[in-house]
Amino acid sequence: MANVRTKSVKTWGQLQQSIAPMLPGEPERIPWTWYDTQTYVSTTTTVLNFFQTVQADQVLGNMQASGQIPSPMYFDLHHLGIFFNLRPSGVTDATAIAAIQIGTLDDIQQLLLGTVQLEIAQKRYYEGKIWQCPAGGGAYGGVSATGSSAATSIDVVEWACNGVPDLRNRNNFWGDLTLPHNQNFLVRLNWTAGLTIQSTPITIVIALDGYLYRRVL
Repeated sequence: MANVRTKSVKTWGQLQQSIAPMLPGEPERIPWTWYDTQTYVSTTTTVLNFFQTVQADQVLGNMQASGQIPSPMYFDLHHLGIFFNLRPSGVTDATAIAAIQIGTLDDIQQLLLGTVQLEIAQKRYYEGKIWQCPAGGGAYGGVSATGSSAATSIDVVEWACNGVPDLRNRNNFWGDLTLPHNQNFLVRLNWTAGLTIQSTPITIVIALDGYLYRRVL
């Protein structure tokens, strides 16, 4: 059962109106997420462009056209989240524990220092740091260690994610950005140089949450 307490009950007329337009071409408004996946390769990748292709596997992306949404749709953007698909890493180190600096925690720390840009019709509408756009979900980071802190005696398993897995923990545009149909848009991630990443290659998912306007079916 939905965790929502309704304040009123819709009448039959209101329910019928919600599925049947009163005027020809009148739109409906539904919650929607556009998402796309790209791959980061250690020491090589400096730029990733998202939403530019139609993915063959819908698990990787749900764009219906390359770089744009089809006519006659509009999309009000509320949230932009970036998810790093980092698997837990195991480290057996030959130095003291204080010297351990590799693994998923270090990987994500490096990746978060890049920039994120949103462009619509070749115009930039948002620019910020990747760490400002947490995913709002996913596994949370931590470290598990066994052995002593002496050299050659420590085994570490660590994992990390871009922010606390809470849907409130996302960059919020409050619906002030609208993506029109048949207009090119992209989200771009930039890094100054290729990073040395232990968990390579890494798949990165960007999700755009908001409300989609389309014709009533």
